[in-house]
Amino acid sequence: MDNHEHINKLIHDALNSLDGAARATPKPYLLTRLNARMQNEKESGWDNALRFISKPAIALVGLCLVIAINATVVTYNYPGKTAAAAEEQYAAVDEYSSSTTVLNYIENIEP
Repeated sequence: MDNHEHINKLIHDALNSLDGAARATPKPYLLTRLNARMQNEKESGWDNALRFISKPAIALVGLCLVIAINATVVTYNYPGKTAAAAEEQYAAVDEYSSSTTVLNYIENIEP
């Protein structure tokens, strides 16, 4: 129980440590100086560019442009089926089917 009383004493000491605290007061004319500093800041070119890009209409146009470019690249790079490609595909299918039928007609299946 001695340890429990010691912990309670530490808790009460911590809670009572703020009894003598006073409210902090700023220096005189602090708000005036802050406002003057914020008004004197010069805007950089990046600030103006980001403000322009962040407009919803500009962002929507940019998004549509990116989608259109992606669709164009995919369309031009997608290989279309030609007659030769279709013939090669059917030849591979015919070749596979003939090899499987040969395995089905083995005469001597016992060792």
